[in-house]
Amino acid sequence: MEDYNLLQPLLLPPATTSSSNTAAKDAAINLISSNSGILFRVLLVFFIGIVTIWANCEASKGFSITIINDAGDTAAGRKFDLFYVSNDKATRMVLNTSEFVEKVLYDPSNTHPKKDVNHVIVRLASRNLTHMAVVSSRERNEFALDISPSVMQGTNVDYAMASAVQRGMARIWLWDGEDSAPPALLEGMVEYITILAGFSPAPTMPNSVDLSGSGNFCWMNKDPIAVAHFLNYCEAQNRGFIQRLNQAMEHQWHEGALEAALGFPVQDLCASYNSTKIPVVGNVLFSRSKPLNI
Repeated sequence: MEDYNLLQPLLLPPATTSSSNTAAKDAAINLISSNSGILFRVLLVFFIGIVTIWANCEASKGFSITIINDAGDTAAGRKFDLFYVSNDKATRMVLNTSEFVEKVLYDPSNTHPKKDVNHVIVRLASRNLTHMAVVSSRERNEFALDISPSVMQGTNVDYAMASAVQRGMARIWLWDGEDSAPPALLEGMVEYITILAGFSPAPTMPNSVDLSGSGNFCWMNKDPIAVAHFLNYCEAQNRGFIQRLNQAMEHQWHEGALEAALGFPVQDLCASYNSTKIPVVGNVLFSRSKPLNI
């Protein structure tokens, strides 16, 4: 039989310090774990929100945008990189001008489909062009907007750049009668949209640009500003004319398209335009003096 010392306690005293430390550590670990879980969930929600915003932004664009600098390490190329590429300003210009053009050319309440635009390439050309902006299309629904480097050399570069992009996006969204619409009419419509956006100086009286001598085909005038004012006059005669004319140019062009968009015979409209002696208000946006905030 084993002997026990009578002075030896039957129960050992609890190790209070060790137990307290262990409990404190466990509580701290649980707290950190709980806080980490909350922080993780907050970050996850934040990340999902950012992704959602980005996705909505991409979806709202409706087309992809690529910015290219072919001017390279020239004065124009460096300025383009600094002021329009590094801060995505060129992309914002494309989106804002595109939105404006779409509102002018397409009625949101109309089920008529818009022109398919899947990809827009904005490219600063390596050499000066005959126009500030030149639009071309090599692949279906993909458009290249070439900007002349001379745009970077003016005293108001932002205005010139915005004007060039505005003209380019107007041409991109315009139907062209399957390449058969009169070039003078297309250029006039581009100028009309540009004037609406405030990028071209418009005379005080819309009928002050003389189209006399053009006969019954005054929209064939070679001056796009003169044609733009005539188109504004037509819009004043019958609201929605510009949108209907653009829709008519989705398919093969025919001379009756202008009259169909106008809603009445167009034979005497040119003469009426030139004989008008009072200001033609037309679309109130036509008298805008400030460019879009882009």
